[in-house]
Amino acid sequence: MSNSSDLSALEPKIAELASESMSQDRIPGLSIGIVRGDSLAEHYSFGTQTLGEDKPATPQTISRIASITKTFTGTAILQLRDLGQLELDDPLLVHMPDFTIANALRGTLEGVTLRRLMTHYSGLRTEHPLTDWNAPSFPTSEELLDNLAEIDVVIPQDSQWKYSNLAVGLLGQVVEQLSGVPYEQYIYEEITGPLGLTNTRFDLDDSQAVLKATGYSHPLPGTDDLRIAPYASLRGISAAGQLHSNVEDLAKWMSFQFSSGRSTHSSKVLSSDSLAEMHRPVYMSNDWSNGQALSWRMNRRDDLVMHNHGGGIQGYASNFVFSVKAQTGVIVLANIWPAPTPYVLAEDIAELVIHELGPVAEPDTSDLVAVSEQDASPYLGRFWAEPGAYVDVVFSDGRFGLGSPREGDYTLHGPAGLASDPAVADSNSFRTVGGRGAGELAEFFMNDQGKAESFRLGGFLYKRVD
Repeated sequence: MSNSSDLSALEPKIAELASESMSQDRIPGLSIGIVRGDSLAEHYSFGTQTLGEDKPATPQTISRIASITKTFTGTAILQLRDLGQLELDDPLLVHMPDFTIANALRGTLEGVTLRRLMTHYSGLRTEHPLTDWNAPSFPTSEELLDNLAEIDVVIPQDSQWKYSNLAVGLLGQVVEQLSGVPYEQYIYEEITGPLGLTNTRFDLDDSQAVLKATGYSHPLPGTDDLRIAPYASLRGISAAGQLHSNVEDLAKWMSFQFSSGRSTHSSKVLSSDSLAEMHRPVYMSNDWSNGQALSWRMNRRDDLVMHNHGGGIQGYASNFVFSVKAQTGVIVLANIWPAPTPYVLAEDIAELVIHELGPVAEPDTSDLVAVSEQDASPYLGRFWAEPGAYVDVVFSDGRFGLGSPREGDYTLHGPAGLASDPAVADSNSFRTVGGRGAGELAEFFMNDQGKAESFRLGGFLYKRVD
């Protein structure tokens, strides 16, 4: 399979899939972005932003992204964990003591933890009782907190996946209380700002409003014409679904998911370990076909695992799908709701692109030089580092590298290859290929007999123990 980002050969099939989706859901317009690695590889527009006008969407066209907002909220929670201000298994009561007045009809209040709120296993009802999706606005933060006694835990924790806007709205309140600033301000200052998501906003200014696609609702019974959808401000539960964005910004958000904290901007937002943790499953179905990670849903199609989060709110449907392994993802924005097919459409396009083009190429290591068995011999052996990590430096199957002392053992830096880098003057340092330390130098320190007595890699000093 090719690693090329040239998608021209796939355009007819993508257009066919988009046409089917638009016809089934009466979608006026679709905006589709395909991300490969750290860039928006292609954008497609079908239909129009506004009925009666020839106005195709651009990568800058803004839509409401609704529940994709939840992935920003989850990132904020992990940021605060990185700062030592919370633990994911903290009960909500730790950070919101007034939650004691809520009602545990099933399960317990103590079982409502931050992790369960992030993964929709808290047992909380879907919405706050004051929420009305036909109203122009939702309860304010003050109204939400003043009415905690109206909140119910309706099923036992961990008994089943139960989607809850209320749960993520409460996480937004935790962000406010721990950060000392309004939730929206926190997202701007700590996430969207550092990542350069300039048009990802809770509320739009005049210059952004002109970029917004018109959102539509389906016809009333007995009529045939689509209607302009009403606007609802989520206010106290903004953390669950208030954001607007566009393909251009969401492509950056997707590239962040692929970054593992490698770039300067990414590392400012979230640690590499926390970003990786965010993508790991917390719950899995019995048949392993789907699961729930921290803020992300997971679906498995054969050997392809994709993370996703959709969004739906008056006038707008969206989906955001990606494969971390393939460094490939798809964004779909539609200007009507409900519209279920965009969710399937995004996964279908992602699967098509990955199967036809393959994963994004790994970093080029062609300048590295393989080490012969004879040259590797002074470095071979078993090494140990605090707090109790073993690794074997081996030459196996014609390759110099790092391995586990016993099959199945966990090692911090193995398995991985080691190769000489012509750009490095020190002949006792080798570039790590693959694994946790990929791209970093393993620096060996030799004794008087010319044998490695220790080496340093990734902040750990490994000492010979054999």
